[in-house]
Amino acid sequence: MTNISACRVTVNISAPGCDITDRNVSSLFRKGSPMNEPTELQKMNILRKNNQESNAITKECIELALISLMEKKAYADISIKDIVERAGVSRASYYRNYESKEAILSGFIQSICKELSSAMLKYDAVAQNRETWDALLSATEPLAPKFRLLLDAGFGENLTIEFIKSMNASVDRSNAALYYSNVYWAGAITAVISEWIRDGMDASKEEIAGIGSKLMMEGIRTVAEFGNRCD
Repeated sequence: MTNISACRVTVNISAPGCDITDRNVSSLFRKGSPMNEPTELQKMNILRKNNQESNAITKECIELALISLMEKKAYADISIKDIVERAGVSRASYYRNYESKEAILSGFIQSICKELSSAMLKYDAVAQNRETWDALLSATEPLAPKFRLLLDAGFGENLTIEFIKSMNASVDRSNAALYYSNVYWAGAITAVISEWIRDGMDASKEEIAGIGSKLMMEGIRTVAEFGNRCD
């Protein structure tokens, strides 16, 4: 991941050291190489690649800048001016990539949910249920500070929705049983993780994994054991 301190000098393709011109492209073919002058198509492919890489760095710097600012002030109080100054990019670069602050966090939320679901998918949730929970919580621990920032900014529901999408990525919605059972478990899992993080992860990972595993395997039969009530 790009370091936020490096963003100020790398995100702009026209910045010192980053000017990509026809002359520079041609030199890539001549220096130490017997290759002839590049075709226009070859030049365009190199320019396109460099622009794509620059744009990816710009987006990552903007995302890192917003997360960094959220560690210091309330999300609602962060302005676009704050973000572009922290990221070291222009307002034009910002609006070329994002329509709003929420759009910046959308990609970040997706990456968190993808990482958590990938950790779970390494195991069979039925045959290796406890291992699934252990992997999920181990993947959650390093993400907890940023997860907490999202919760504090009111993005808990967004995390749940994205986790549902992640779990149902390859599921045909016409398969109602599988689709809605994934919705059920995605909601339950994100609720447990969210509350664990809000509580400062005071309960041990092993304890949470044990509770989650038991709930997943025994379901309604745990009501008597855990003493669940609605009043």
